[in-house]
Amino acid sequence: MKMNHSPILYKKRIKHLISDVRHCLPGILLCALFLSVMTAAAGKVCPARLLLGIPCPGCGLTRATVLLLKGDIHGSLLCNPFLLPLLAGGVLFLYEHYVLERKARLFSVYIAVCIFLMVVFYIIRMKYWFPDRPPMIYEPHNLLHLLFTVLKSPGGL
Repeated sequence: MKMNHSPILYKKRIKHLISDVRHCLPGILLCALFLSVMTAAAGKVCPARLLLGIPCPGCGLTRATVLLLKGDIHGSLLCNPFLLPLLAGGVLFLYEHYVLERKARLFSVYIAVCIFLMVVFYIIRMKYWFPDRPPMIYEPHNLLHLLFTVLKSPGGL
């Protein structure tokens, strides 16, 4: 398959990328707002940990990202080893969607496999690390625990 490298093709791809970014911008801004508010209000960003006190399959991804940005690859892998495969999936998506200009079918399969493996890894971490080895720790000050405490107390709801 011969690739066409004309300037018109590059402009078309850039316009496509800009259009996609515009469509995603509200979601990106909402995620950033959510992360900021949750960090400021609760000191945590994980809804599962806040509501139930238990970590989720993606537990450690935020810490892994921060450590990776600081150059600590080993620490990043210890927090959650799936950050690097997920980032590779992002590169795969960009290549498949913008360079090959096709629906990202390979990316979809790749991400589905990553999510399946994350859940398997989560089950293993819950079995061997929970509740006392970070990031798989129990958060005792969760909303479910607080609700049960209120309900059990004399004169509760």
